[in-house]
Amino acid sequence: MSDTPTCAGVAPHLTISTTHRGLDSRTTSSWTLGNGSTLMHLRYHALAVSNARHRNTDPRHRLLSMAVLAPGHWTLTGTTTPPQQKDRPALVILDQSDPFDFRDHGSGSATILHTTYPRLTLSPETVHRGLHKLTADLPLYPLMLNHLQQLGVIATTAGNVLPDLSASTMSLMRSLLLSAADSSPTTDPTATLVLTITSYIDEHLYAPELSADSIATAHNISPRQLYKIWPDTHGSLSGYIINRRLEQARSTLLTHPSLSIAAIAHQHGFAQPTHFTHRFRRTYGVSPSQWRRQRLPQHASTAS
Repeated sequence: MSDTPTCAGVAPHLTISTTHRGLDSRTTSSWTLGNGSTLMHLRYHALAVSNARHRNTDPRHRLLSMAVLAPGHWTLTGTTTPPQQKDRPALVILDQSDPFDFRDHGSGSATILHTTYPRLTLSPETVHRGLHKLTADLPLYPLMLNHLQQLGVIATTAGNVLPDLSASTMSLMRSLLLSAADSSPTTDPTATLVLTITSYIDEHLYAPELSADSIATAHNISPRQLYKIWPDTHGSLSGYIINRRLEQARSTLLTHPSLSIAAIAHQHGFAQPTHFTHRFRRTYGVSPSQWRRQRLPQHASTAS
């Protein structure tokens, strides 16, 4: 969504106009995530964006847009939209080849991720089922919403690192669509439980007591059962928790350049800064302070 419908990530058949002639305004910033994905931040007044009819676009080239919309009085028809809460942002996902109509007569803003079907490695049928069954009740919904908001913050402070976060962003979006597509009475209960557990881990990620025992207790299962259902694709349970903490800490290194390495370590669940530095170096090849200096030279930090 930009001043011209031919910019990266926006299909040329979209109609972009104003709801109040002469009163519209749009300011757009965009950043490349790589492999056909683009992140955009949009501020607008009196905006209308629509696609009047279904387009038979090759699935390899179909564009998907996932947006966090600021609270307001906007409307979106033609696609399933979780009920709006006027005081909270909302997450929406749409296929730009499907009919839809977005309108906001006032002022608003959005952080938008544009990507293609191949990046999600899901069938068109699964993607569409997920789009039409997306609800705010899904465990991954708030996680995806917060992640996209955080990408917008990182883009304005250290846009050059966005490609480093592309894979985790696509993985989270893929998981959200899969969980939405499978949200029915016939859903595999084990898969549902794993999604609930991963959401629980993210909600309690920095709690010192987070462990297999506490996770199992919270979900009324034994640790042995937890290890049995934990997917091999996620790696070990302890490794998954540490990697999620490292991912979040890596973002905080950029968004809070004044925080010391020790403070960030403690904030993200690492009791010892030396353990944090060791795991960070083993995962990313450099120390936290080196990684920060490489990407924020203007904020060269002496924190240790």
